[in-house]
Amino acid sequence: MTFVYELLTALFWLLIMSLIFFLADNAFAEPPQFEKITVDEQTPSPGFPSFAFPGHETDAELLSKYLWYHFHLRLGNNITLFNKEYLAISDLWMNNAVDRQQGRTIQALFREYMLTAEMDDEGYVSCHQHISHAHDLGWPFPLWTQAHIGPDKVLGRAIGWHFQEDFSHHWVGNYLRAWNRPDFSGEGAIQAFSLDNLESLGIVDDCWHLRATAPSPRLTTPDDMRIRAHDAPFLQLRWKRDGDINPAAPPYVEWMREGDEDFSAERRVFFYPQETGLSGKFWHSHITMHRHPQWEGNIKALRLNLAPGEDNVTFEIDSFFTVYDTRHTINNPILILGSCHYFNWTRDIGFLRENINRMRTALKYQQTTMGGLEHNHIRVPWPGHDGGPGWTVTEDGEKIIHSGTALGNNYWDLLPFGWDDFYATFQYYAATLALADIEEAVRNHPEWDIPLGVLAMEPEMLRNHAAAVKETASAKFWNDEAGRFYPSITKKGETFDFGFTFLNLEAIWYDIAREEQAESILDWIRGKRIVEGDTAVGEDIYHWRFGPRATTRRNVAWYKFVWTHPEHIPWGGQVQDGGAVLGFTFYDLWARLHHISPDDAWERLGEILDWQREVDAAGGYRAYYGETDRGTTLQGGGTAGGLGIDFEFLESSMLPAIILRGFLGVRPAPEGLAIAPKLPEACPEMTVNDILYGQTRLDITARNDALVLRVKDAPLFELRLLLDEDWEADELMRAHDAYVIAEPGEYRFTR
Repeated sequence: MTFVYELLTALFWLLIMSLIFFLADNAFAEPPQFEKITVDEQTPSPGFPSFAFPGHETDAELLSKYLWYHFHLRLGNNITLFNKEYLAISDLWMNNAVDRQQGRTIQALFREYMLTAEMDDEGYVSCHQHISHAHDLGWPFPLWTQAHIGPDKVLGRAIGWHFQEDFSHHWVGNYLRAWNRPDFSGEGAIQAFSLDNLESLGIVDDCWHLRATAPSPRLTTPDDMRIRAHDAPFLQLRWKRDGDINPAAPPYVEWMREGDEDFSAERRVFFYPQETGLSGKFWHSHITMHRHPQWEGNIKALRLNLAPGEDNVTFEIDSFFTVYDTRHTINNPILILGSCHYFNWTRDIGFLRENINRMRTALKYQQTTMGGLEHNHIRVPWPGHDGGPGWTVTEDGEKIIHSGTALGNNYWDLLPFGWDDFYATFQYYAATLALADIEEAVRNHPEWDIPLGVLAMEPEMLRNHAAAVKETASAKFWNDEAGRFYPSITKKGETFDFGFTFLNLEAIWYDIAREEQAESILDWIRGKRIVEGDTAVGEDIYHWRFGPRATTRRNVAWYKFVWTHPEHIPWGGQVQDGGAVLGFTFYDLWARLHHISPDDAWERLGEILDWQREVDAAGGYRAYYGETDRGTTLQGGGTAGGLGIDFEFLESSMLPAIILRGFLGVRPAPEGLAIAPKLPEACPEMTVNDILYGQTRLDITARNDALVLRVKDAPLFELRLLLDEDWEADELMRAHDAYVIAEPGEYRFTR
């Protein structure tokens, strides 16, 4: 029975993880029936980008249709932050890219998201995930109900009360129903609370109504409450009251530990009426407990003073519960990188003026709170982000769950990156260089009137620091024996290496890997070099054909504490353990193009297109990976599986960007548009039509020795084309480091 329960638990959580991604990324129209739609049958809208490859017309046509399919049929574009840099790469260059649900261009939506992404008072940027009972600015799990398996082991570590009679909604409700514990929801939850100077009015409209009967109304938790401070770095109170809070006497929580005989002003933390992107009609007060030196050990009572010194006040309480620190280390660099991508493509000076100090603050947070300046890498100081496994196995096979540890930091949400976090480090490195370029452009263009002041950073300082980060991180996180990078180093100094291809390929993309490291990584991923102990070696690394497996070594040991039975999911049945994500083949192609050859990258792209044709012939992605012998299923839309291709995997849109960003070498920069083609012998000419740069439509045709730029609109401002010195123009003169184009027309360059 124990095995069956554990298997069902593992399968349940695999489904929940899929649902979390799904809900985070679509909040709009009914999803398309992906199993009935193929890439090949698409007809892109006029003016949407397309590709042309002389001699390879069918490849160009298929790639054009692929681009339209994965953009137009996207479930919805919203502010969810984890995929914003991926979508900046895939989307911001596209003309006539109109979101089908909202009727707005992707550039307009992206602008809004970068400007409205929530930043707290310390400079941390929110994940902007969907509602759950976790930290509002973090990932939507773990929840307090996940502290262990079953209520008998959860209670004593974490706790919560949810004052709804019909608790059939939200994530915690699934647990409370399964536990059959009415004392944590509705009328059952209010019975054991002690009230001082308060009168209960019962559950009304799905929340607990109370009225003060004398000054300083107080609410004390039930006598049998027990939690561990370790499992409650935050408390969250979802509530509201009538009238205004006295700013000189805000509400507060007090506590008693085991051994304490009464509450004390020495054990007190104030809280405030916070409104977040998820708070709705209630305040979501996040009460920061972990910084208080006496928040330690086992806690036996909590007391809320809801209105110190006040009477004649009424309250509504939705819920009160313990909260793990589910924040992510990557949000701040994503805000910076996304904003830089947006400005570089759009030339939107108004956006830069409005957002520059938020970008600076986001980087300052990584420099200081996250240890960037002190360590030359990111060290995660948040509670529970120690990087170790969420459970260990004893000699007799018992699993000891370390709740409140091994929390996730990024897109790969089952894996406990940290304490020293390489994934966050290379994004910090990239964000530092991107902001350095912006800061230099701001100084070069006083006519923009972009704020400087106390938050501004010197470009030279940022670049020097980035160089130090690269030197430190490329050595610190390198696994000499395996010839690839570790994802992180734990607080205890442990390392875990399961052959993370995504990590290593992104390290190449961000240019934090040294040349010899890039060569070693590619030799391993391409199967030229065998790493002893890996599950997938040689050709099996590309078992899924469209790209390498996410990992090459079976991982049944290193996960966050809620993912306790990975051995019940087969190898390749989970995206983060031998599965794969289609969009990240972009990084594989990029690495091959720049560190092997354009011919190698072109050959790999051809193999991906052959796979796509086979998929279309079978009726689409869902049909192809349906009831077949292909070894796994697709994750998405509530379906658990090993491959991320459609539904919430919006990053699939990245693949065609390898033509523009890779083979044509088009790179928007604060000072202009750089072009540096690297074309294969088998396809010596490529064209990308309907590129949108600074609200000007462009077609670019490239050969290794020639460029043709067709400017379709009169540029709003002069278009500056950044080419190496060995390029010459028939009619244009080079002004300093750029050719300047002010009129529509066709412009030719030779090398």
